[in-house]
Amino acid sequence: MPLTATRRVTLGLVLLAAVCLMFGDFEISTHDPWHALGRLFMGLIQPDFSRVDFLGEALLRTVAFAFVGVGLGAAAGMLLALLFRYFWVRTFCAFIRAIHELFWALIFLQSFGLHPITGVLAIAIPYAGTFAKVYAEILDECDPQPERTLPQRAGRLSALVYTRISQAWPHLVSYTAYRLECGLRSSAVIGFVGMPTLGFHLAGAFAQGHYGTVGALLLLFYALIASLRLWARPRLLPVYLLASPFLLGTGLPIMWSNVSRFFTHDIVPAPLRRGEGLEGLWPWFSELLLGQALPGIWNTLLLTQIAWCSPGCWR
Repeated sequence: MPLTATRRVTLGLVLLAAVCLMFGDFEISTHDPWHALGRLFMGLIQPDFSRVDFLGEALLRTVAFAFVGVGLGAAAGMLLALLFRYFWVRTFCAFIRAIHELFWALIFLQSFGLHPITGVLAIAIPYAGTFAKVYAEILDECDPQPERTLPQRAGRLSALVYTRISQAWPHLVSYTAYRLECGLRSSAVIGFVGMPTLGFHLAGAFAQGHYGTVGALLLLFYALIASLRLWARPRLLPVYLLASPFLLGTGLPIMWSNVSRFFTHDIVPAPLRRGEGLEGLWPWFSELLLGQALPGIWNTLLLTQIAWCSPGCWR
């Protein structure tokens, strides 16, 4: 049977993943992993809903962070998409979307602490970069002929709205709805750094070994995602967007001294803080690069390739 292009690519990815398996670090550090997996499995088939008295508030906060973060990201992404033809805009968008929202949350946690703005910005910033790229590609695929037929006195904004955006509107809406689903997952993930979403309670249940609670939370989160089409109706979205900022909670107050210290002290390389100048910067940077950054990048690429190949092998 001849190999098609798809099969050749799939075979190549499988072989590459097999090579990556030879170099990956898969050492199991837990004492009895099968016992822990068994308890987790039992928690999934026997979920304990008696411990989730916090469920209503956690669900609201999860949805609120998703709507605010994705809404801000979509708005900023559309503005950036209109300027996406510029190299510096494309570079900026590539940079901000390359950093995962969990890492953005860790960065802003140093400045704003456990304040809702930490979670909102952690979602909005990388999503803005992604929205900008995809929105720009969607708009570029529109038929330019309607825009050419407009009179010269037509304003640029009117021309954009009534030609390109009107053509691309169904695709823009479809992609934004997909990103909202992703935003719900991101909202849960930022709970692992202290934001009051489902992820916060999920991390606590894992740490305490309450796998029945873990099972209940995972099933409820699955139900939230699966029912998205039922409760995220287009006519209700304005209501959700207006109400979400008021459902984020207050969190801890922002210590502006921490914000100032982060930008003036924390992010400054240690040799410069100690007054060693550029002479001490290179040894510090090389040690950081060779001892931490490059091994981390290598393991990230290995894990990404293996994980990327695994779902494709089952298709």
